[in-house]
Amino acid sequence: MYRHEARYRILTFLLSLAVVGSLGVATRPAAAADGTLQSEFAAAAAESKVPAPVLLAVSYALTRWDDHGPAASASGGYGPMHLTDVDPADVRAEDARGTGADVDAAAIEKDESLHRLDAAAKLLGVDAEQLKTDRALNIRGGALLLAHHVGTTPKDLAGWYPAVAWYSGASATGADAFADDVFESMRAGAARTTTNGQRVSLPKTAVTTPARARAADPAVECPSGVTCRFVPAAYAWNNTADPNDYGNYDPADRPADGDKIRYIVIHDTESSYESTIAAAQNPLTYVASHYVIRSSDGEITQMIRTKDVGWHAGNWNINQTSIGIEHEGVAREGATWYTEAMYRSSAKLVRYLAAKYQIPLDRNHIIGHDEVPGRDAARVATQHWDPGPFWDWQHYMDLIKAPVRSAAALKAGDVVTISPDFATNRQAIPGCSPTPCQDLPEQGTNFTFLYSAPQDDAPLISDPALQPSGSPGTRNAEDWGDKATFGRQYVVAGVQGDWVAIWWAGQQAWIHDPTHTIVKRCGVAVKTITPAAGKTSIPTYGKAFPDASEYPSGITPDVGTPLQYTIAAGQKYVVGEVTPAANYYARFDGANVPMNHTVIKGAQTYLAISLNHRWAYVKLSDVVYG
Repeated sequence: MYRHEARYRILTFLLSLAVVGSLGVATRPAAAADGTLQSEFAAAAAESKVPAPVLLAVSYALTRWDDHGPAASASGGYGPMHLTDVDPADVRAEDARGTGADVDAAAIEKDESLHRLDAAAKLLGVDAEQLKTDRALNIRGGALLLAHHVGTTPKDLAGWYPAVAWYSGASATGADAFADDVFESMRAGAARTTTNGQRVSLPKTAVTTPARARAADPAVECPSGVTCRFVPAAYAWNNTADPNDYGNYDPADRPADGDKIRYIVIHDTESSYESTIAAAQNPLTYVASHYVIRSSDGEITQMIRTKDVGWHAGNWNINQTSIGIEHEGVAREGATWYTEAMYRSSAKLVRYLAAKYQIPLDRNHIIGHDEVPGRDAARVATQHWDPGPFWDWQHYMDLIKAPVRSAAALKAGDVVTISPDFATNRQAIPGCSPTPCQDLPEQGTNFTFLYSAPQDDAPLISDPALQPSGSPGTRNAEDWGDKATFGRQYVVAGVQGDWVAIWWAGQQAWIHDPTHTIVKRCGVAVKTITPAAGKTSIPTYGKAFPDASEYPSGITPDVGTPLQYTIAAGQKYVVGEVTPAANYYARFDGANVPMNHTVIKGAQTYLAISLNHRWAYVKLSDVVYG
């Protein structure tokens, strides 16, 4: 099995940069003949002596040949060659674990796999910032990295296998899996039109994968009828002076340890399938989901056992009670990535997991990352918005065999389901995350806009986390504060002609429904809450944790603090789950911390409510529930 010795590579790599430059490798080649992406790959291959099929297949595995402008992927990569430039501050802000624990900034800075952009820039003799926006230069930089790593040019394509595995930045198992995928792409061929309209093809190429010892895959937790493999996420100690600095998940024994698995969280990767897997294998990224699903064919890679706690939702309360599934894709590019093969594979996996852990198959328990609450008020605005407005929840729930049931006729107090028809609910909206803003093509969407009054020219409702100044909401794809999504349930606050108001984060939010097809009365019994008698308003929370006095001596209490949303007397909200207060206390196994892997339980009971686009918690003692 090929293994890459990261620290040794850093030293030899840096010592050889000047040598590479002196050999003239970084001399700029003749401009691509026609300025196309295909010709830029050909020119970079000729300059670097990396075979064009290898270069094309590596880029295809990492980015599907897309560059996404000046923005980095979720894995910190830029351009078609996914040249990484990971800032410790970004990793700290991301906090997929959802506990606020610090990261090992020094180790992140030293890890060469997280800083390929700088290395490529040195090989080229240019400023690293240029490689973020100059597509041809980015491809040249990636090609030179491969050429440098391989050293003597191999006699055949199989000889490039170690360099391809190294380029992934993953650990040994993940690096081999990445290289296998790259070589399979060469054998099968590929063709795609990128999001900026460039047609690129990788012709079928006869190539063999080098013989190597392969570790047997442990039994994967997947249903029959899907292609599934196991590539383990990292579990390693980053800083031995800190038992809380490690990655990228926590061993557990759910649900036998008392932590019930209540939710399945649907994500998109904002990066490629292979780069997402590689990132989860580096403990310095501090992020990993249980599963990753490939766009092209629905292949599933399991990375964490379902009994263990993944770091994926940005809220520890949700992480400890959920399973995370990543779907290869970019939220604002929608159906470009969300393929039928992926929907079907994911739906089979969700049905399998729901049956195994008795998770209800409804939109109260099968939720998007964009519906996860911020763990506290400061984190609400920074929570992710994937899978976004172009994920077809309607079709997905049908595939799960849990279609949303609803009926017509509405009055105040009814529980309603948001039910726009994805195929006909076509909207053209702008996308500004990542920047720069761009007008996205008209396509099917899963949401309806929410207005501050029952009239077409009324401003969209404002969210105190996203618009703290009180300015109106926006039409932007990433602005979840003024969008009600398919399958979610709310209580009617009023009806006026073709307009229906729902209770939404402490205010009335108006939906225009002239065809009476968007807002429908819920077809099943649903429980709701309203503030208890004598309370003028009640707080909401982002996590359901025990009170400080309920933590054992020696463990610093982590308690829930109110969010910026309150619920006034008379308002009603749908309840999705009854949640006893609990916090799974976990530190790195090797640190031998007392009471490690303990579920700390509290006396308080919380209720998860459909507050706005996201869920939130209220205390049972604050409400009338029924």
